[in-house]
This record gives sequence, C-alpha cells and structure tokens, in this order.
Amino acid sequence: MTIFIALLVFALGLWLSAFFSGSETGFYRISFVRLSIDAHAGDASARRVLWFARHPSAFVATTLVGNNVANFLTAQGVALAITAIVTAPGLAWEIVGTLAISPIVFLFGELMPKNLYFRSPQRRLLRNAPLFRAFFYLFAPISAPLILITAWLKRFGTTDPQTTPLILGRKRLVQVLEEGHEQGLLADIQNRLVGGLLNTSRAPVDSSFVPRHRILGLPCTASRDQLLEHARHFGLTEVAVHRENEDGEWFACVRVIDLAVGDRDVADLLIELPRMAPGTSRLDALLKLNEHTAPLGAVVQDNHTLGLVNRRRLGEQLFSRQAPA
Repeated sequence: MTIFIALLVFALGLWLSAFFSGSETGFYRISFVRLSIDAHAGDASARRVLWFARHPSAFVATTLVGNNVANFLTAQGVALAITAIVTAPGLAWEIVGTLAISPIVFLFGELMPKNLYFRSPQRRLLRNAPLFRAFFYLFAPISAPLILITAWLKRFGTTDPQTTPLILGRKRLVQVLEEGHEQGLLADIQNRLVGGLLNTSRAPVDSSFVPRHRILGLPCTASRDQLLEHARHFGLTEVAVHRENEDGEWFACVRVIDLAVGDRDVADLLIELPRMAPGTSRLDALLKLNEHTAPLGAVVQDNHTLGLVNRRRLGEQLFSRQAPA
C-alpha cells in the first residue's frame, strides 16, 4: 500500500512539474496580439490568459509556487518508495534514489512539456487556462506575499519598456502587423494592403504623378476615331484631353470603353479631372478620385497643371511590398 501511495505522490508531482514548466514556456512564447484579438472576440480562456499577461507577477508567483510544490511531491514520493522497499532506509538511499529518478523528472517533467508548449503555446495555454486559474486561487495565500513584494520592488525600478501603449507608434504598429501575419491573422494580400496604407498615408501625390510633358493625350477637339486610334497605339484605358491651343493644361479625360461601345458625342463622355495640390497625400488623392469616380486627377499649382495622377496606379501602390517609412 505504501509503494502505491509513493507512486501516486510521485506521479502527481511529476504532472505538476510538467504542467507549470510547460505553462511557463508557453506564456513567454504565445502571441499576445492574437491572444488579445481572441479575448475581445469573447473567448473566455483567452481572457483568462490575457489577465495574467497584464499581471505577470501573478503568473510568475503561481508558477514559482507550483514548481516548488511539484519538487516537494516528487521528493516525497521517492522518500516513501525507498521507505517501502529498503529495510534500513537512510540519507544515502534517499540521495541515490533522487539521483536515479532525476533523469525521469527532467525528461517528463521539464523537457517534453516545454517542447510541447513551445510548439503550440496558444492551443495548450488556452486549453489549460481554467486549471491554471484554479491553481492561482489555490496558491493565493502563499503567492500573495510574493506578488506584493514584486509590486513593492517595481517602485525602485524603471518603467517596463514592454508595456503596450494605448496608441501604437508607427514602428510598433508595423511589428504588430508582421506578427499578426506570421500568426496567420492577416493574409498576404491583407498584410500588403495595410502596409501600403501606412506607406501612402504620408507620401505626397507629386511623387506618383506623370509630368505634364510626358502625358499621352490629345486636344478636346479630337474625333472619336482619333481618340480610339491614339489609345490603341499607346495601350491606354483612358485618354487625357487638354483645351485647344493650350497644350499642357489638362482638364478632362475620356474612357476608351465609353468611346468603343457608345454612340454619344465625345463632349458628353468627357470626365472633368479633380484638382489637387502637390502636397496632397496619395491616400487623400485616391479618396478624392474615388469620390468623383474619375480615373485621372490633375495635380495643380498656381492654376497650372503639373501632371496627372492615375487612380489605378494609386490603388496598386496600396498593395506594394514596400515597408512603411
């Protein structure tokens, strides 16, 4: 009977060692971005783990007490087993027994659980979150002084640089997005879109327009056939037009598809170009073009057209792989 109790105590200690060792590894390995998203989505287990993430001293104290309890139980199990097996137990037998059992404790109580939690921290931590919370309340009388001491010692230290601010800086936001992409929260196209939004939110539109002397357009008096031939020759989907005898003063454009399938007069098909200043951001320029449903926009300074910006090109820049500045 004694040997059975010894094995039971040892197995309990080994399980506790595996549980707390693995939880500790998983806690430092988990993606807190994904955890926060799951918690805000209503996942109760994620909310429990997130609470410990916001109160790390409670997690560390619970893990510390749990590991000490596990070590005590494994040692007691070995001592009980030696008492049951050896007729004249002593200190030497306990030392030999502890040394003999150490590889088993290391393998099944440390190495394997740490490796398992390292490989899948999210799934295992969330699955065991209710149990860890129960141990937190169970060990509270012992761990509470440790938590208070930790809080007291924090007064003499510097502010934790890892604390997540309420408003993320640009570089930190990029890191969060990259982490979300690595964790599978953002598809590649979504990650590129967000990166493009960050990149275009500040870049001025004058870095993306076609200068006036390079615009492939025609005067507004050009015929339908001339416009279609011009578009076919240069592979254009829309043709910019300028006022007659005012080369470089582009004021409208016409879609090639409208010219090809309709029979309305060319003058009725002209789309007035939205005007914007050179310092307008790419994102604001794109929003303005979408608002006016215009494929092209004019970048104007002192009532002179500097160049034209293309809505399709601005949209493509949103999905560029260029890192935000």
